[in-house]
Amino acid sequence: MSCFFSIAGAQSNLNYVGIDPAIKEMLTSIDTPKPAANASFTATSADPAVKEMLTSIGIARASGNASFTSTSADPAVREMLISMDMPRYAGNVPVEIISGSWQLSLSEGRSIELELMQSGSAAFGKGIMVNSTHTQEAFASGSVSGSSLNLEVVPESASELYALSIDIIRLPYKGTYVVFLAGSVLQTGTITASKNESI
Repeated sequence: MSCFFSIAGAQSNLNYVGIDPAIKEMLTSIDTPKPAANASFTATSADPAVKEMLTSIGIARASGNASFTSTSADPAVREMLISMDMPRYAGNVPVEIISGSWQLSLSEGRSIELELMQSGSAAFGKGIMVNSTHTQEAFASGSVSGSSLNLEVVPESASELYALSIDIIRLPYKGTYVVFLAGSVLQTGTITASKNESI
């Protein structure tokens, strides 16, 4: 409850210095008229915040004008994601549907089976990781960017992190991965992937 009052106080005093800059931006935007969800933004905008936002999300500016539909129509949410160093979730809603059961075969001999869900460009889920002697639960999160599905998968043991990048433009899906092992050197490899649609 005290958190609510401090936010309310911060909203009435936008010079509140103890607040996260992203929250300050969000609170400022609450009192600002919102653009339409399909608003057109100009890269040469006089507003430096808009210019910075467009730069950080990588909007193409060859024509000097770009139009997009975002995961969220609220620019404050987008700015908050970017300030949290999560610009991959602030991007355009992907055309590809990621939700479903995924089977990943890694060149090192392991396989990963994931049930992925999707919210805009974010992908997340859980499943199992199997090697020749052991099966354990695995957890995944990541995003879709253009024709790539980028995931980070951590097995239940939490002893390693798999960073995967899968080209989802055409079958068979192929990609690469890097394994980060605690106290060891990086390992790399290739992936073959397939997906069954969610019902």
